[in-house]
Amino acid sequence: MTDIEYEELAANLDSFVVVDVRGRNEVKRNGQIPGSHCVPIGELEDAFDLDDDAFQEKYGFAKPSSEQTVVTLCQVGGRARRAGDALAKKGLQARVYMGSFEDWTAKGGKVDPGTPFQSAN
Repeated sequence: MTDIEYEELAANLDSFVVVDVRGRNEVKRNGQIPGSHCVPIGELEDAFDLDDDAFQEKYGFAKPSSEQTVVTLCQVGGRARRAGDALAKKGLQARVYMGSFEDWTAKGGKVDPGTPFQSAN
């Protein structure tokens, strides 16, 4: 597992599955990186144990495959590291954005309104 820096992530945002492990309320309050998906750290391991259909229904995006690179982020990096470690243990190609959301905003990265997907269940 390797880290990723702002410049590489910003230049290749569409090439990655970006998973924001902050809580839903944090995402709603502060916004999110465009195209990122909220899977709170407390749900992460169970989430990635779900089958593909259940994952899609609960989180609103396709469960990443082992061929895709998943970038984890949080507010400042600690939870992102734990998430990256957990996903790597599950056989996913995980990279960690250690600067996370604070670094993204400090460097002028675009921020979308925080609208974490909420399943009806």
